[in-house]
Amino acid sequence: MKFSIITTVLDNENFISECLSSIQNQKIKKNEVEHIIIDGGSSDRTVEIIKKIKNKNKNKNIRLFIKKRYSIYKAINFGIKKSKNNYIGILHSDDFYFNNNVLSFVKKQFDKNKNIDAIYSNIKIVKRNDSNKILRYFKSKQLNYKDFLKCDHPPHTSLFFRKSVFKKYGNYNEKFKIASDFEFMLRVFGIKHLKSKYFNKTFISMRSGGTSTQSIKNVIVANYEVYRSFKENKININLFYIILKILRKLLQFRLFN
Repeated sequence: MKFSIITTVLDNENFISECLSSIQNQKIKKNEVEHIIIDGGSSDRTVEIIKKIKNKNKNKNIRLFIKKRYSIYKAINFGIKKSKNNYIGILHSDDFYFNNNVLSFVKKQFDKNKNIDAIYSNIKIVKRNDSNKILRYFKSKQLNYKDFLKCDHPPHTSLFFRKSVFKKYGNYNEKFKIASDFEFMLRVFGIKHLKSKYFNKTFISMRSGGTSTQSIKNVIVANYEVYRSFKENKININLFYIILKILRKLLQFRLFN
């Protein structure tokens, strides 16, 4: 079993090396993981740092693509298309794996659970400029399709999918600029009842200040896209659940930005 880990990046010279290192240090055979990096046209040292790490380690499994002006989800879709392996994970350029055993654990669980198409976990959110300072844990649970219809979902970046999921149900909807991950999860879990398994472990360390909580405006836009996700999939939505989701995001914005 082999992984394709997809990272999109734009002007992130401060954190990209830690992202790459967290994959390189995984306790898994080097030929069992490829790291697909899509740079949106960085003007800082991001690309230079990636190339330096790639050349230093003589790592042919780091695959860098420059795609100027690609949106995040267009870049992720490009990465999925270019991926060579059977299991897809997304690791944002700000983030890094919680420990060096994440991929080996996920590999073992997919091998044991042949009937599931997705695995997810908890994540920890750390201070943006001090990854040793934990701000909070995003603890998930085993969700069923009804939970997704109520706007509940696991942390997207903790998810690992079989590549066959994208072939069967399609990729991320590029109409959505912030909440395409929500629309995708709603579609595959809430509507298609994709089989998944939750593990009460931590896979990802995520830095605070992600796109959806960078500003109050982004919080509002993201949740309007959540509303549109239901409309796009012709599902009636109780606005109460969206209001709760907005309030949770606003609380995150206030506490962690």
